[in-house]
Amino acid sequence: MKTRLLVILFVPSILFPASNVFAPPSPNEWPAAPYCPGGCSIDYLKEKWSEYYDYKGSEWMEARKQEMLNAMSNGTLNEWLNADPMNAHYNVHAYYFYKGEIPNHEGKFIDQVAQEIFLSDMENSLQNNRFPLGEHMYVNFTFLLTVIGGSIVGIIFAIRRKRK
Repeated sequence: MKTRLLVILFVPSILFPASNVFAPPSPNEWPAAPYCPGGCSIDYLKEKWSEYYDYKGSEWMEARKQEMLNAMSNGTLNEWLNADPMNAHYNVHAYYFYKGEIPNHEGKFIDQVAQEIFLSDMENSLQNNRFPLGEHMYVNFTFLLTVIGGSIVGIIFAIRRKRK
């Protein structure tokens, strides 16, 4: 019985190794390209993409930037992005997006995207009765109000007691 259970549990891990599940979705000419299956912070992505310029060199990057800007003005950005099978054009686009020089496919710059994410997270937290205390730290809003209210009542009680 135990052997069958072990076989049932471990056969999927042999057939579908974790490296295939969490592998980047397509080939990339830059081995250090950031890939976060669970999502990355914008600050992390800005930091990682800033390294791409040094990896490719200023002459190559400036040439691709001009090609990209021409494609954006001609309305052929998607064709330009898909022209390179090793995703170098996507990498150039990501570099300049995270640098704040060009908008994403929705026409939004990185600061607008960061602000939308922050406001969305804040709204979601408040709807779920959570009050954000920092990055990934929350306290239940009802508990917070109870503690603050109890503290105020305690302070008022102590002040009145001293007066008598």
